[in-house]
Amino acid sequence: MYRFYLSAFLVFLTSIGFSQSKVIPASRSDLSGIELPTGSKQDKRILALASAKTLLDMIAKDNQIILDDGVEVFLLLGAVGSGTVEEVKLLAQKAGWQLTSLSGQPKYWLLSKSATTLLMYLESNKRDTQLYLASVKAIETSTPTITENPAPPQNKTIDTPSNPAPAGESQKKVEEEKVLTNPVPPPPSGYQFSTINFDDGWVSKVQEDWVEVIKSNVKVLIHYPNPTTNQYISDPEEAKRIAWNTLIAPRYSNLQNYFVAKCALSYITGSFVSGTLTDKQTGQTVYVALFKRERSPWIEFIAPNINAFGQATGFDIATLNGYVENEAWNPLQKFEGYNKFAVAPSDLTGTWTNNFSGFTQYVNAYTGADAGMNTHSSTQNFEFLANGTYNWSISVASGFVGSIKFSGAKSSGKFTNPNNWQIHFSDLEGKPKLYNAYFSCVKGARILWLQDTGYGDYSSYGKRE
Repeated sequence: MYRFYLSAFLVFLTSIGFSQSKVIPASRSDLSGIELPTGSKQDKRILALASAKTLLDMIAKDNQIILDDGVEVFLLLGAVGSGTVEEVKLLAQKAGWQLTSLSGQPKYWLLSKSATTLLMYLESNKRDTQLYLASVKAIETSTPTITENPAPPQNKTIDTPSNPAPAGESQKKVEEEKVLTNPVPPPPSGYQFSTINFDDGWVSKVQEDWVEVIKSNVKVLIHYPNPTTNQYISDPEEAKRIAWNTLIAPRYSNLQNYFVAKCALSYITGSFVSGTLTDKQTGQTVYVALFKRERSPWIEFIAPNINAFGQATGFDIATLNGYVENEAWNPLQKFEGYNKFAVAPSDLTGTWTNNFSGFTQYVNAYTGADAGMNTHSSTQNFEFLANGTYNWSISVASGFVGSIKFSGAKSSGKFTNPNNWQIHFSDLEGKPKLYNAYFSCVKGARILWLQDTGYGDYSSYGKRE
């Protein structure tokens, strides 16, 4: 009955036309000072105001909030959809308001500024976007909330951090804070290189659950794959929520300024979620962003504030104000390349294998009947011995099911490392070859990547235990 009652009010309000003289153009809310989108109208009719007030009073009562008598009702006709909702949130932030979503009620927000608090209802449907505002007289008890900063300010250069200062501390102190890294010593892995200093100043270190990349006061965590975050989830918003709750939430508290970026339509869209949190280990207030694009791992960025994040990564934070184009994510996606570690001869001892398989199903173009399946599979093995010798083999099976052909090749010889990023083989398929080589890390193991310098891309190899 309660839900039906609320719906009845919404239908009533949206069904009232604009013919009456008390529905007037509006560019600004007098109650909040928020500038409104072009085409907005304010509804001052008695029935519309009474209905909105009743609706807000019911929500306020459920959340132990007491409202003043005044209320404003706006209908935003310039644009319709979630984009308008985000625009209004951004305009509210620009006017100096901090937005706090009522727990479990995403259409209702508390707006706070100095000693003033407002209750806001904001929803977009197929016809218009509705905005109601009322002054809050008192909040009787604390209400579970999620504080949101919809996006960074619109100006290209941001002089102050968007993260609020912790209680009792000045904004200046937040700007000057540096993230304490306190790296946990990596467990014994049997590999010679667990730290790499890159030419651009970033330093990568192997950790138990991620590769930690540090430069100045910014830290980046390249998370290893895990069954929860690597499962296929068709809904991208649900995938972001699961990743945040799995990778971020357990290690932080006091979430504020929660933000999910909007991405331009593409088959390789980026996923970007951020917020201001308290690190449970260090007690610091930090800006945290979680990012993934295409097949990259989930990458976590930790900085004193959003400005430091942008400056260290080269990512243009102003693009977060709207739909982010694919190319704009490149400065963040490049960080997956910092999961890269040098190779020592002693690291190679053992057998490394690469398995590949694929198939093509054929159908008769005229009858639609099954015309057979063409398959291909191959296995390539490198066995490295402690005395500097190796055994190499490749086995290939290909062809239509029922007439598959098998082939293979083998060779043995000596291998050397001209440097920590290359391996030289004395004989592969009848001639010496030089391969580029590096390790990437996953939880409890490493992947060997090899590339023939003569042609081709990198291929991955796992160690056979």
